[in-house]
Amino acid sequence: MIHDRSIEEAVSPPPPAALQARAPRTNLFLSASIEADDASAPVRIRNLSETGAMIEGPAFPAIGSTLKLHRMEVDVDARLVWQAGPRAGIHFAGTITVAEWVSGKRAASGPLFGQTRVDAIQATIRTGTAPLVAPHPEPVPGAVAAIPDLERHLAEEIALVRRSLEDMGDVMTDDPIVVQRHHKLLQTFDLSCQVLDHIARILTAEDRGKAVAAVGMDELRARLTRG
Repeated sequence: MIHDRSIEEAVSPPPPAALQARAPRTNLFLSASIEADDASAPVRIRNLSETGAMIEGPAFPAIGSTLKLHRMEVDVDARLVWQAGPRAGIHFAGTITVAEWVSGKRAASGPLFGQTRVDAIQATIRTGTAPLVAPHPEPVPGAVAAIPDLERHLAEEIALVRRSLEDMGDVMTDDPIVVQRHHKLLQTFDLSCQVLDHIARILTAEDRGKAVAAVGMDELRARLTRG
């Protein structure tokens, strides 16, 4: 059973540093999900190694429980070893390949697109590693052709920018001096990320009018519906 923290928050801090022998981890921000006892919940993978990960999410099973971590085409059995608020540590039953989890695919198969591309570029920004995204082919001079799914591609690029900004915000809010000196700017930063998120959702919505009406930011909704 996955416990919602709003109902039950069993916080167990990570074990002492001396007991945390583990493989080197890569800081990431990847969409994934966990499954335990026929229940599932969305999570973000915040760091990852061949043998374990730190995940962030709204609900977790009890400490010591077994679970399955899913991301696109890859999954792995794991055990929850600690939880502290919205974050938890898991230890894999076997070893994984970090690059496969970044791409969400078992093996590389050409250029990455969509959410895979977003996550791969995000991992590059976070880690400073070599890009995992193949460069786009150079346009043919003079060729003008309709671009299929252009609006979806634009939404993906907006999502990429938003997530990059969110990660920058996470880094800045980890510094108490930055928070103290620039808390108003950080609030504006967060609002900007929310605006980008709404725009990306509207671009990919089947009913854009309904998507605009669902925007929770009153000022943005007013701007989008002005005559």
